Amino acid sequence: LSHLLFICGETMASSTVAALSRLRISTAVAAAASFRVSSSRPLGAARFLSSATSLTDSTSRHKIPAQQQQQVRQPSLVAVGVSPLSQCYYSTTAVSSLASAMPDNLTIDKRSTCSPFYGLEASNDDDKKVKEPVEGEDDDSDETSGDIDDDEEHEDEEDDDEEEERVEEAAANPLEPQYAVPLPDRLHVPIRNLPNSEEVGTIHLSSNVFGMDPIRPDLLHRVVIWQRNKKRGRRTAKTKTISEVSGSGRKVRNQKGGGVARAGHRRPAHWRGGAKAHGPKGSIQDYTTKLNKKVRKLGLKHALSQKLKEGNLILLSDLVLDNHKTKNLAAILDRYDIGGKYGASAFILDDANNDSGVEDGEVVDVTPEYSIGGGNVNFKVACRNLYNIKVCNQIGGNVYDILKHEKLVITLSAMKSLEDRLSP
Repeated sequence: LSHLLFICGETMASSTVAALSRLRISTAVAAAASFRVSSSRPLGAARFLSSATSLTDSTSRHKIPAQQQQQVRQPSLVAVGVSPLSQCYYSTTAVSSLASAMPDNLTIDKRSTCSPFYGLEASNDDDKKVKEPVEGEDDDSDETSGDIDDDEEHEDEEDDDEEEERVEEAAANPLEPQYAVPLPDRLHVPIRNLPNSEEVGTIHLSSNVFGMDPIRPDLLHRVVIWQRNKKRGRRTAKTKTISEVSGSGRKVRNQKGGGVARAGHRRPAHWRGGAKAHGPKGSIQDYTTKLNKKVRKLGLKHALSQKLKEGNLILLSDLVLDNHKTKNLAAILDRYDIGGKYGASAFILDDANNDSGVEDGEVVDVTPEYSIGGGNVNFKVACRNLYNIKVCNQIGGNVYDILKHEKLVITLSAMKSLEDRLSP
């Protein structure tokens, strides 16, 4: 009977189960009574007990003494932990009595819907048990690991504090919406000095290159797709077919009688040293696409105009550095909010042509203004180990890299070369 009650999702006290078993209630009667139980767990158990006892009272064949009736009705409600008129939550003593009433081999998860504790709030009568250390244990072995854990926690706390400060600062100073400067005022751009980021002058950019309006995303998309396909190029991988692989065409063995599969030659694809089935065919797989030169040039103009419209175009006088130290360059770029852990990525274009220290193809004297490959040599070496920063000559300026990086940094010489090259 007790197992049947657990299947139905209700729990009874051990004293009640024993009393009902002495009353000789049949399994069918108990099952019928259990299906009449309400969906509310505590009140359902009380109603089940009251219905079960009413069935026994109405049967004339069973005569129940008054003492047994008191033992059946009163302890059952106390053990379940509910009152017959109102629903209440389980207390610690009720839970312990229910746990003692359950069989040892039965375990019901409290989160399960069939559990009698489902949907009930746990009482806070019991305090959490704290594991006490065993006397006589040697804690010297845990000192090193404890120090390491403390250091890691300290570092994590510092990172959390730094992040909280950044969030608080951003919340205290919310960014105001920025609107693009209308043309032609947008073409009036300041010129900055690289080491101290001070403004050293202004210049009016060409409207044919930097003043495209409106910006056409369809052109930018076409140029980016063409650029990526060209970089993918042709698939040069090639495998030998069954007619090209080395091997004789003579029949390997008899057609029948060997007890093995038939074989005509030594070059099948499933044999070692054989051909490759459905392999790459080499130059047949060509991924390059065609795009007109005028469209490519127009796409580059729209990309430059987009960076100017966003306010992410930085115009510098030059990229001359006194040394090639990465640390010094990182501190300089931090003034422009470029690089570092939270800085923006940058695509830097230069067009320096100063090889005065070269004689007969050999480097004799390298000055701070010395350039190689169309860029300042100190600047190129210093930015090699900086994250998300790419430097190249203006001839290598392309739509993909301009859109990929957040900032676009151009020197005066590179700007002049771009305007001469892209102007009609």
